[in-house]
Amino acid sequence: MNYSERTFSLKDTRGQAIYGVIHEPERPNGGLVVFFNIGLHYRVSHSRLFVLQGRHLQEAGFTVARADTTRIGYSHGEMPIGRAIDSFDAVQTGLFKEDALLIIRHLRDKYQPGKIFLYGLCGGALTAVIAAALDKSVDGVIFIAGPVTITSPEYELSTLHPHEAGNLLAGYMQRLFSPKSWGRFLTGRTSYKDLFGSIRVKVGEKFGGWKSAEPAAGGDGSPAENKGDLFNNVFLEAFDDIMRSGRRLLFVMPENDRATYDFDKMFVKHVLPRYEPFEKYYRIVRIPQADHTFSLPHRARELLDTSRDCLLSWMER
Repeated sequence: MNYSERTFSLKDTRGQAIYGVIHEPERPNGGLVVFFNIGLHYRVSHSRLFVLQGRHLQEAGFTVARADTTRIGYSHGEMPIGRAIDSFDAVQTGLFKEDALLIIRHLRDKYQPGKIFLYGLCGGALTAVIAAALDKSVDGVIFIAGPVTITSPEYELSTLHPHEAGNLLAGYMQRLFSPKSWGRFLTGRTSYKDLFGSIRVKVGEKFGGWKSAEPAAGGDGSPAENKGDLFNNVFLEAFDDIMRSGRRLLFVMPENDRATYDFDKMFVKHVLPRYEPFEKYYRIVRIPQADHTFSLPHRARELLDTSRDCLLSWMER
C-alpha cells in the first residue's frame, strides 16, 4: 500500500520548533489520533512500533500524527545533561504537557476532526492522560504500559523490583534439579546476591504490605525525598477528570512488565474500586507474554489490532 505521509512543524511560545509526521488516510473517518513519545525516545519508537501503528490506523481511516516534543528527536531544545533516568519522574508528572496541548490545538485547527484521541506508551501514556485532562476536546486515550509510580533514580538503580525478583526466582526454580546448576551453587559460581536478594524481596513483598499512595512530608512540610515506589497522584488526578467528564480510556498492559505489576498492585487493587460507577468509561486489556516495548512481532500485532478496534468502536459512540 502507498502511504500518504508528510512532515509538519510548529513553534512553541519560546520559538522552538516542534517537528512531526502526519499519516493522511485515503478516506478519512473523522478521527484524529495523536501519538506521544515513549519517555525520551522520539516519534518512531522501539522497532518502529509507532510507524507500524500509525500506518495501521491510517488504513482504518484515521488521521495520525507522530510528533517529537521539544528537546526530543528532531525538535528544538535540549534536555539537561545527565542520565536519562533522572528525567523519568518529570516526564511522568507532565514535563511535556504544554507541548502536547500545543500539538493538539494545532492539529485540531488544521483538520477539524470529529473526534480526537491520544495514544501513548510508557511516559507518553502519562503525557496523554495529563493532556487529555487539561483539554476537554480530547474524546479518549489509549494508555499503553504506563508507570503509575514515581521513583527516585537512586532507589530504582539500587533496589531489586518485585517483578524482576520474581523473574530471577523463576529462573532458579527451572534449574532446581540440574546437577550442573547445583555444582555452580556449591562452588561459588552462582550469584548469591541475585538469588538471596530475590528471595528477600519476595518475602518482604508478601509480609510488608502496600506502600502508601501519599508521599511522606519532610520536616518543613515539603515532600520528603522519594526513597521508594510512590503512587503518581498526577496520574490519578488526570484519570479522575477523564472519568468524571465521561470520556474513554483504554489501558493496554503487557504481561511481562514491572509497570503492569505496579499498575495491578497500586492502582487496580486499591484505587479502581472507588471508580465502579465509572467502569463503563474505561477498560483494561492485557497482552500475554508481551514486554514493555512489545518486542515480539506477534504481540506488537496484537497491540496494533487492539488499539485500532478500540478506536473504531469509540468513533461509533
